[in-house]
Amino acid sequence: MSNNQWLTNLLKLSNTKIDAPRMREILTDNKKLLMEDNFLDKLYKFGKLSQNEIERVKKINIDKQLHIVKSKEISLFTFEDADYPENLKKLGDSPPILYCKGKLSPEDNNAVAIVGTRRATEYGKTVARNLAKELSCRGVTIISGLARGIDTQAHLGALEENGRTIAVMGTGIDRIYPTGNRNLASRIIKNGALVTELPPFSPPLPYHFPSRNRIISGLSRAVIAIEAPLKSGVLSTVKWALEYGRDVYALPADITSEVSKGTNRLLKMGAIPITGYQDILNNTGLDIKEKEIEKSDKLEHIPENVRKVYELLELKPKTVDILAYEAKMKPQEILSLMLILEMKGLAREIGGKRFIRENL
Repeated sequence: MSNNQWLTNLLKLSNTKIDAPRMREILTDNKKLLMEDNFLDKLYKFGKLSQNEIERVKKINIDKQLHIVKSKEISLFTFEDADYPENLKKLGDSPPILYCKGKLSPEDNNAVAIVGTRRATEYGKTVARNLAKELSCRGVTIISGLARGIDTQAHLGALEENGRTIAVMGTGIDRIYPTGNRNLASRIIKNGALVTELPPFSPPLPYHFPSRNRIISGLSRAVIAIEAPLKSGVLSTVKWALEYGRDVYALPADITSEVSKGTNRLLKMGAIPITGYQDILNNTGLDIKEKEIEKSDKLEHIPENVRKVYELLELKPKTVDILAYEAKMKPQEILSLMLILEMKGLAREIGGKRFIRENL
């Protein structure tokens, strides 16, 4: 069998858009046909595909898709391949064909998803990033959806610890969405993978994302919902997580905040409150690599007034004026001390002279 013929036939089958159980059956029962020309016509002859499904594929430039797959070093895995993710393999409706750019690893079975709204608060973004950092440095792969907001922060947190992270896309593997996350996607490829069940050139259509969410849940041992309004794709991810028997965590937050009403409802429905990474370690059966987490010496040998301001910082932003009032200092003095804290990686300005604490 030529590799080109096998790839071409997998691309053709992927473009039929038939449901997962049917595609799995075709892949299981017709392995020899994957090596042959006229693959789809033979499936039609055996009653496996309809004429309409074949006509749909004939309208697509499969050669162009094949060129993208080969030139961009994209891997295609079927659910029977050794490199197919083990957590997904166990599910009856997992993607029969998975596109991957980057590298999947057996250690990715030890994974947690961190998801949330695109319109996240600074508090939510900081919690997502810090949780990802804490879990990553303990050998946990972080799964998310490459979206703006919480997803972006989850991926960044993992990368900051040189940890593994996987982005599940609601587009073809060649279409980074949103486009503003192209640089982030490039970094993820080096420390994990981009994956999707959609063939090349698939655009970010609304109905692609609920299916994307099922893969996020399927890849993970637990799902952490950081912030979500009442109508949010996060709730779709949680629904799949519950169906797959995954642990579901939610971040307690301001009951008056629209972006937290969905996650607060999840807590009322029985989701586990997440107050720190230890909650995940205590409740979900993860394989934790007890790396020696070096105690930070960033606070050593710094002046007392700098330490005082650091201790006033929180995950919620504080303005210079509030810090000045609490520290009984002048705003200009606070700005000078914040510069020292930022240089040491202990604080971060989020705009408008508002600052948050960074983890030690």
